[in-house]
Amino acid sequence: MIHHAESGHKRGFMCALGLACLLLAGCNTPGQPESVAASMTGGEAEIVAVAAPQTPDTACGRAIDDFAGLLSRDLANGMVAQRVHDEAMSDLEVAASACRAGSQDQALSALRATRIRHGYPAG
Repeated sequence: MIHHAESGHKRGFMCALGLACLLLAGCNTPGQPESVAASMTGGEAEIVAVAAPQTPDTACGRAIDDFAGLLSRDLANGMVAQRVHDEAMSDLEVAASACRAGSQDQALSALRATRIRHGYPAG
């Protein structure tokens, strides 16, 4: 009987591991960031466009765009609250402003601070 219980635990662990891998794989989907906010109204999902910061095609601009896209995907998937998404997008404007001004180091530092402040890895 112990053998069967261990087998059940292994099967449960493998299912949980597989689910975790699928969820994490969604975080790595490429694509142009498109900020979308989902809100519930009377049981219906309503999609509301939220403007991502405008950035140049530079290293800091691409990094900011990537994080804005991640935030939008996390919001759409219910992984982050609307309030957190909106605050992070607002914080990203500081990084985007520095990036547009040509201050790449300052922009990347502001991006790193935003990621940490909102519970994401520093990147």
